[in-house]
Amino acid sequence: MAGAATMTGGNTARAMDKLDLQEGIRLTTRVDRPLLMRGEKDQEIIVKIDLEGQAWKRPDRMPLNLAVVLDRSGSMTGRKLEQAKQAAQMLVDQLTPRDVFSLVIYDSDVEVLISPRRVENKAALKRTISRIHAGGSTALYAGVKTGGDQLQEFLSGERVNRVMLLSDGLANVGPSSNREIAQLGHRLARQGIPVTTIGLGDDYNEDLMTSLAEASDANYYYVADVEALTGVFRQELGELQSLVARRLVLEIRCPEGVRPIEFIGRQDEVRGQVARVEFGDLAGEQNRFVLLRCQMDRKLDDGRFGLADVNVHYEDIRGGAPTLRDQKAKVFVNATNDRKKAESVVDRDVQVEAELLCNAAVTRDAIAFADAGEVGKYRETVDRQIAKLTSVQASAPAAKQEEIQREIDLLEENKDQVNDQGLDNRARKSLQWNVFRQSNSKASNGGEVKIPQQNGGNVPFQQKDSTSSRKPRVSR
Repeated sequence: MAGAATMTGGNTARAMDKLDLQEGIRLTTRVDRPLLMRGEKDQEIIVKIDLEGQAWKRPDRMPLNLAVVLDRSGSMTGRKLEQAKQAAQMLVDQLTPRDVFSLVIYDSDVEVLISPRRVENKAALKRTISRIHAGGSTALYAGVKTGGDQLQEFLSGERVNRVMLLSDGLANVGPSSNREIAQLGHRLARQGIPVTTIGLGDDYNEDLMTSLAEASDANYYYVADVEALTGVFRQELGELQSLVARRLVLEIRCPEGVRPIEFIGRQDEVRGQVARVEFGDLAGEQNRFVLLRCQMDRKLDDGRFGLADVNVHYEDIRGGAPTLRDQKAKVFVNATNDRKKAESVVDRDVQVEAELLCNAAVTRDAIAFADAGEVGKYRETVDRQIAKLTSVQASAPAAKQEEIQREIDLLEENKDQVNDQGLDNRARKSLQWNVFRQSNSKASNGGEVKIPQQNGGNVPFQQKDSTSSRKPRVSR
């Protein structure tokens, strides 16, 4: 079948099933145009490469080395801090004696409230957490750095190492620029320490939080409703406890005559005939995908043509100790003289996904216009994008129409939430989070968890077993 992935050792359905059981991930590919026109040059193709973590009920999961970095500045006083403490206590309840836990709190100063230790006395840990009180400013940089330091004692390739940062405000003590915070994130990432960021309320710096998470391909959550905080901690812990692979390197190699142009919506490396993406972790039932735009610089003759060789290299961590694996696929297209036939087999799902990733880039541009006080350009950009998405929706597969409508709704809801000082805080965070979600191509399967909104309604809160897309109140 044109555009299908051929798995190493997977020439039959039986062999494929056996391979899927052996591998921690399933690698599949699709192309938007499996039939190209014979004898024509400069034809463009979009290749989708999808990585799915295999469902895995592991009695022997890899133990965690977890540092929670908790903002206790004055703005956290009251319900925010109480919910944060409850969420941290819930997290402790879900850990085992094989896991290591530490807790750093910060305001104007940083304090290691719980030094790294195995989770053997949960009651004592929870009592310590209950005594946290609020006060002071926000030394966010020092808090994250100290959180990373706590992981060093038990830092190991045979543990899942993670910092979880919670903040509701702006970094205003010590290094505070997005560049400085992102550099810290990159340094921690090189040590094998991803930083998950959780922004609470509408007054924190979302650019800083996304930069810090993106530096290590970790998660970023926007939580407008404090009541949802425990659910966020539960989701993040559930993902960490179900990881199947990490340190994924995806390489797509095209033959002469096929030119890889760009990853749509991503800034990853394309050099010569090779395109390369690095992902951090992959959980069971989680999907990560990329779309690579290619151009056919040669004319096709009869028969099947190899468009690309795909390889994903990763650490399989299902058995406790990591095992290095490689998984391969080949991407093919066919040629035809029948233009109508070629158009009839176009994969509209792939094309719609490309449009949604382009929507993230356009939304990022719109935010930049708003930040610069260019209200007219912001609204023009948003209106133009709404019109484009509406046009795409009209011919999209039924399964994609609802997703497109959510994107249209988000733009329409926030089109007028702007003045010459920029977007209102909540509108900017909703748009920025959506850009983060789309650009990082994180999707998953299964059901939804409903989290109460402040207005009394419900909004989907995406878990790793969820297909929900937009979350204006509780977002990741």
